[in-house]
Amino acid sequence: MLQDFREGMKGIAFFIVILIIVPFAFVGIDSIFSNSPASDAELEVDGHSISRLVVDRALAIHKQRLLQRLGDIDPALLDDAMLRGPVKERLIKEKAAELTALSTDMGVSPATIASLLQTVDVYQSAGKFDRDKYEFAIRQMGYTPREHHDYMSNGLLLSQFASGVVDTGFVTDADLELAARIFEQRRNYYYLTVPIAPLVAETKVEDAEVKAYYESHKEAFRTEERLAIDYIQLSANNLLDLVEVDEVMVRELFDARQQMAQAAERRRVAHILVEPTDDASQAAEIADIQAKLAAGGDFAALAREHSDDLGSAEQGGDLGFVESGAFPAEFETAILALSEGEISKPVTTDSGIHLIRLTELEKTQALVFEDEKAAIETKLKGQLAAELLPQKIEQLRELSYNAETLEEPAQEMGLVVATTEPFPRSGGSDLAAYPAIVSAAYAEDVLNNGYTSDIVELDDAGVVVLKVRKHYPVAYRPFASVAADITASLKHESAKQALAERARALQAQIANGKSIEKLAQEEGLAWQVNLDTTRFDKRVDEAIRDHAFGLPASSSLPATSGFGLASGDYVILSVAAIHSGELDKISAARRDSLAQSASRTLAQREYQGYESLILADATVKMDK
Repeated sequence: MLQDFREGMKGIAFFIVILIIVPFAFVGIDSIFSNSPASDAELEVDGHSISRLVVDRALAIHKQRLLQRLGDIDPALLDDAMLRGPVKERLIKEKAAELTALSTDMGVSPATIASLLQTVDVYQSAGKFDRDKYEFAIRQMGYTPREHHDYMSNGLLLSQFASGVVDTGFVTDADLELAARIFEQRRNYYYLTVPIAPLVAETKVEDAEVKAYYESHKEAFRTEERLAIDYIQLSANNLLDLVEVDEVMVRELFDARQQMAQAAERRRVAHILVEPTDDASQAAEIADIQAKLAAGGDFAALAREHSDDLGSAEQGGDLGFVESGAFPAEFETAILALSEGEISKPVTTDSGIHLIRLTELEKTQALVFEDEKAAIETKLKGQLAAELLPQKIEQLRELSYNAETLEEPAQEMGLVVATTEPFPRSGGSDLAAYPAIVSAAYAEDVLNNGYTSDIVELDDAGVVVLKVRKHYPVAYRPFASVAADITASLKHESAKQALAERARALQAQIANGKSIEKLAQEEGLAWQVNLDTTRFDKRVDEAIRDHAFGLPASSSLPATSGFGLASGDYVILSVAAIHSGELDKISAARRDSLAQSASRTLAQREYQGYESLILADATVKMDK
């Protein structure tokens, strides 16, 4: 079963890997997980805990997906407290599904994951799996090799479980005929367009009307209270010039890195897997393979012929450079005991019996001090600056406490005073996007008494102290600044009413038997006919097409209707003919596509229902 599953899951596995790589390319992993100990359980499903670390990690991924989907939205506007609830609900559903899958003896073998990881481009160098690139990538995501292996295993297990339900979806002939009647339906419709622009142009609005509107709707022109602030921002980056790194410190860290590099070895292995059989013939097959190897048989050829791990058999049993913790303990112990080119004795794991060959033993090259020196100095300076930061924060707090302006403390500490654009209590852009900054600026002592704020912490952005530069209280926009907008609005509203009256009169003529074509010619209006138009035809105006297909199929024909466009223009439409789709008249390819779409939709609904049943039976506990 696993082998069949593997063949269909390579694309899904790649998607899962990329899905977790991309978000963490944009965020600092330390800030995400610094206060989330793995042992701190936040959720529990049927006695199985989900740690706060896992919730935090899922929340970070979810936020980054939203940022990518929404574009230029400021990250500070995505409130963790608001997003955490839906993320926890999803994790609960996944855990319940995972436990159900495990209870039905579903699983994913380590060899499957190892072979799938070898297909991911971001983990490769020169077309081969690169352990260093892999480890760097998963460290950026906050994973150890074991955690990443578990994440992949769970993701594939959930995909396998969902596929087991969704892939069983089917549609009956009656369902397919109904889908064809609806989705392959074609309609003929005529329409004319009554433009609003000429009515707007001829509409007159008196100055007295504009003034009266302003006075009666004055609250609509009320301005928000706003503040502009001066601020000093301090982070570790401001302190890099204040710390020094000597040669001894650089050499010590280099030596430590050198020792780690020399201790790291990469082992590339291949294996032949023989799975257990009902007649216990696997031992005899292993013995036969060993005999062929002893007689000089080629390991790769024998793997292609005998190995039950179809994912690696095609590559001669090659599993690439293996990671610690990615395979069962017995498998890894055997690998460590092998010399390059040596083949192990039979190794038994839950997957079956393995013959393992160490195909390549690679030791890392020695580091060169001059090549590493600049990077080490940068790292050490960053560490020293971070250690100095608390002391400088206290200095900033003391200097700014009773300062009349921020210029003096900024000058003494070698910093600069910056100023924001005015922002309301709901926040603004850049620094004003941080809720903590807005709260500090609008605090009573800062806003009304002119005090300097206390230190405001901004995570990776450092700390800030601020003073109000200018306060803009609530006011009303002057009449002169809004008169043009009011005039345009009143003209458009008046034109809209006139347009509706004209459209009703025109529609009445059509209802009395006059054709759209003739009416349009008499009134000098643009008209159009669309014949044999499908529900998803991209060659016609989509808004008009959707309205035409929104009229009930049971309507008496011709069916006349009118509606406004987003532009303000008005459309009068008449559906002249409706032809239901016929299953036997569509192409075989279209029929298959329709069947797959309908089957997939029904199956997804069935899975959602099954998921709800699983969740209803689960015992869930949450750490409030």
